[in-house]
Amino acid sequence: MRPMSLSSARLRYLSAMGAVLPSLMLVACKDPAQPPASADPATSTATPATATATVTAVATPSATTTADDAPPRRPTLDDAGPRVGFRGPSCPSGDFCVAEGAKGTTPEKAPAPYAKCAAAAQHPDDATDSGFHMRRSISFSAENTATARAKTANACCYTWVIPCPGGRAFRDATGTPSVARTIERTDWVATVGAFALTDIEPEARAALADHWTQEAAFEHASIASFAQLTLDLLSVGAPPDLLEATQRATLDEIEHARITFALATAYGGRPVGPAALSALPGASRTLATIARTTFIDACVGESVASAALAESSGRATDPVLRDLLAKMAEDEERHAELAWRIVAWALRSGDPEVARALTEAQDEVIAELVSLTHDVVAVDPGDELRATVLREVVLPCTVALLGAHAAALAGDHLTTGRQTVSIQSSLASH
Repeated sequence: MRPMSLSSARLRYLSAMGAVLPSLMLVACKDPAQPPASADPATSTATPATATATVTAVATPSATTTADDAPPRRPTLDDAGPRVGFRGPSCPSGDFCVAEGAKGTTPEKAPAPYAKCAAAAQHPDDATDSGFHMRRSISFSAENTATARAKTANACCYTWVIPCPGGRAFRDATGTPSVARTIERTDWVATVGAFALTDIEPEARAALADHWTQEAAFEHASIASFAQLTLDLLSVGAPPDLLEATQRATLDEIEHARITFALATAYGGRPVGPAALSALPGASRTLATIARTTFIDACVGESVASAALAESSGRATDPVLRDLLAKMAEDEERHAELAWRIVAWALRSGDPEVARALTEAQDEVIAELVSLTHDVVAVDPGDELRATVLREVVLPCTVALLGAHAAALAGDHLTTGRQTVSIQSSLASH
């Protein structure tokens, strides 16, 4: 997403929050290099388009040469666009232990003194229909193994992570992001035109099919997430405008899932759709936990997802697919705007636990940004995009939101500029 687009998104979110918290001061998040802009409040209630998309060709990145006779570039996995980085608080991750001798997923062994453990092992849930079906990145954990062996002498322990969801994550009763496995079915596949697939190498085509299958499963899970959010908002007495916008977002996610399942089907050569999702009611949530989950999964997650889709759209050469991705990016930005409205509304309640939860979440984002910015080894190409969105959109808006809340409590006009400088100094010191 271009810098001006990030600036526009920032102002859009601030305008939405300012309608809820009048004490919010937009100056903290305005880009002094850009002329003042105004956000249209009506965008928060815009009705999403419901027309079925038609894709007629594969999108490829813009050519790096302007020669008229330059050979066409063959599509690769890069054409799928950037994935969301691995290390965000909303990324599915965890750990598990198995016994020595468990079949490894690679022939390599763990380092001494744990050579009887495989360097990577299959997660126990991956052999069942438990929900997760995506490719986990699994690594042996010497630290966890040493701890576990205090109780179980032959334990071999691992950590795992899955790329962050492309939209709002659905969390089960334990708070773990969950998705449905995929099966062969046609009713979730949007109508599409003929793809130009003959010039794509089989490996690249398989990788693109895997990418879009994963994105489709995340979009499908987002439907359940917004349904859960509706129940959560009802349980804390939310106003009808937030409920209405949440219901509209649910319809957006249904269409996003159908489109991405269509892309997975086209690249994979067989119809793909979701199996049943274990969408049991989540754990009882307080206003503070609703605010925190909304911040992590939507203020952060959907802001990043919107930027990733916008970047993919900008790289696409096929005009239909470019417009399709741009529309999805706009939808995700509107969903992020809704999330900022929800956390502002929760903060306005005066519940000190809400402010505490959001302050802790802000600290997590700062820590993540330090990691993304200063770690020597980058985990994923999407890290750079995620870091940019955290730095230019999420943190400035969070500082303004919490500063406005503090000003309202203090009854004065606390400037958020000092807090912004504090964050910048924190990043510079690492």
